[in-house]
Amino acid sequence: MAEPKEHIEDFLQYVKLERGLSANTVLSYKNDLSEFVSKITAKSPDKVNHRDASKYVAHLNRHGRRPASIARKLSSLRQFFEYLEMRQVVNSNPFAAFAAPRISRYHPNYLSADEINKIITSINLESESGKRDQAIIELLYGSGLRISELGALKKSDIEFEAGFIRVLGKGNKQRLVPLGKFARNAVEAYLEAHQKSDHGSSGPTLFGNKKSQQMSRTALWKIVRKRVAQAGISKPVSPHTFRHSFATHLLEGGADLRVVQEMLGHADISTTQIYTTVDRDYLIAEHKKYHPRELAGSRRK
Repeated sequence: MAEPKEHIEDFLQYVKLERGLSANTVLSYKNDLSEFVSKITAKSPDKVNHRDASKYVAHLNRHGRRPASIARKLSSLRQFFEYLEMRQVVNSNPFAAFAAPRISRYHPNYLSADEINKIITSINLESESGKRDQAIIELLYGSGLRISELGALKKSDIEFEAGFIRVLGKGNKQRLVPLGKFARNAVEAYLEAHQKSDHGSSGPTLFGNKKSQQMSRTALWKIVRKRVAQAGISKPVSPHTFRHSFATHLLEGGADLRVVQEMLGHADISTTQIYTTVDRDYLIAEHKKYHPRELAGSRRK
């Protein structure tokens, strides 16, 4: 059986070449996995069991690691052992049962899935502008784009069949972002309506103004504000709120932290970790719900 470090190197090559992850992401994986290996007694990955995993998580908690840090390390280890399971190096994933810290579900900067659906379904799709605005909202939420990235999109950046978008982010760094089914359908419907309209053009910009020039951030912001108000949502919402919601909902659903980092185009994973903070109200509620003293107190009332 190969040494743990050899398996780690194989895994790092896999995520770099097969999954195309960035150098920063690969280095972050390496650091997390190397730390784990230094803390366990097992000589090979197939000897690591659920007890070893529990001891390591207890070690992280005992040394005061932040929930966001623990979430990242658990993500690394879960991905690593999934890879080894796929390669038939191990029979099971000892970290499969460990959940990441709870995501903050009630942060005012996020929209719920129901609120987003309410915004989208309130748009009248009989007009070209309605189809355009639906496509804008679907891309902001469905692909987690920054408003500047959305405005800069060209029609040639959309790969409909392959299901992804080429996005030019901060620092002129290009990344590939998934194009979901709803966003794809909305963009296709808008392009079809735009082509048939009187002012339809063959300009390269996806969302152009009447002069076929790139729409300004202000114009896009006004569209978002109009559609949010139309849906009857009163809390503050900006285009960036949809990006926050995109990340939060993915992580709540169990997505790998580093995969979300790649989708968002964050150079440093610590930026992505803001979405893994534990909600204070949720902690208080859970304490009252399960702590023996709290339960005893509630029964005496």
